[in-house]
Amino acid sequence: MSDPSSPKRRRLSELPVPVFTHDRATVYLGDAVELLPLLPAGSIDALVTDPPYGLSFNGHAWDDATGFRESLHDVDTSAMSAPEVFEAWCTAWAAGALHALKPGAHVAAFGGARTWHRMVRGIENAGFDIRDQIAWLHTTGMPKSMDLSHAIDKLHGVHRADRTVHTDDRDGVLGATRTVVSKGTPVTEDAQRWEGWGTALRPAFEPIVIARKPPKGNSVRNVLAHGVGGINIDGARFADDRWPTNVAFDPVQADALDVLTGTWQGESLSRKFPIFRFEHKPDASERPRAFGVSHSTVKPLGLMRWLVTLLTPAGGVVLEPFAGSGATVEAAMRAGFEVVAVEKDPRYVPLIRSRLER
Repeated sequence: MSDPSSPKRRRLSELPVPVFTHDRATVYLGDAVELLPLLPAGSIDALVTDPPYGLSFNGHAWDDATGFRESLHDVDTSAMSAPEVFEAWCTAWAAGALHALKPGAHVAAFGGARTWHRMVRGIENAGFDIRDQIAWLHTTGMPKSMDLSHAIDKLHGVHRADRTVHTDDRDGVLGATRTVVSKGTPVTEDAQRWEGWGTALRPAFEPIVIARKPPKGNSVRNVLAHGVGGINIDGARFADDRWPTNVAFDPVQADALDVLTGTWQGESLSRKFPIFRFEHKPDASERPRAFGVSHSTVKPLGLMRWLVTLLTPAGGVVLEPFAGSGATVEAAMRAGFEVVAVEKDPRYVPLIRSRLER
């Protein structure tokens, strides 16, 4: 039963014309939930994606239950909570991916620490086997925490005369930003009691689920029959030919680990893990901009290339249902693969084009 509040519109019966093609990349403009089931069945070798996390990031509808409901035409979401809607949406896009992937093909999908379990449940509900998770540890996450003491003073209608807030309304990636230069002195007794308390930790890792479409028969027979089903251990080795791990660092986290642990068996401990540079505001080479628009959640190109290489056989086709600025698309092309991408927001298509044509 569909949600009575959802607008009725004609469903596509075949793939639209690609919004553009470039070398080995094909990019479609549209909703992944609608387009993935229209891809040829069993045609894709791997899926690597950085989907919305369901956290209402910066108030964007694409990361909110409102946007997810727009994709769920055949699901009654009227009685669902926002987390339940997110899980239903993850089940929907994962079901389309299951259709498009070859038997035994792998999925790598990023998630948010608070909502990752909903995404994993959705992927599992769609029929995938959960195989592993990769913890990507980085240092530049921004805490989304409320200052309880200040909020209590506001609730009591009290203004802190010595509180200083700097507002930057420049046309940046995240739009206008506010920085608390000085929290000010708590005024009310309640605020004084709760000074120094907040509501959230600073995020320093993002989980990446590794799932697999069930193979036909055992893994060996599936690999021989369909060309997928394993992971490319040798292709994803790092630092003196080490076996790829399910933990990855950014350089600052790696340095911090070495400061704490020193050396072990004559080398730094961080060398036992893959390291990928992450910057909260990457430079132009990693965060393209076109017509005044840039994307606010860009993953490092090196990390995406490592994931693509880990899961995709030589000459394979990679699927990215949530292309964003095109990091996965570029990573797949640089690694020598073909890539099929879907992006729902037309504002981001020029970013993908500029990234591939630079």
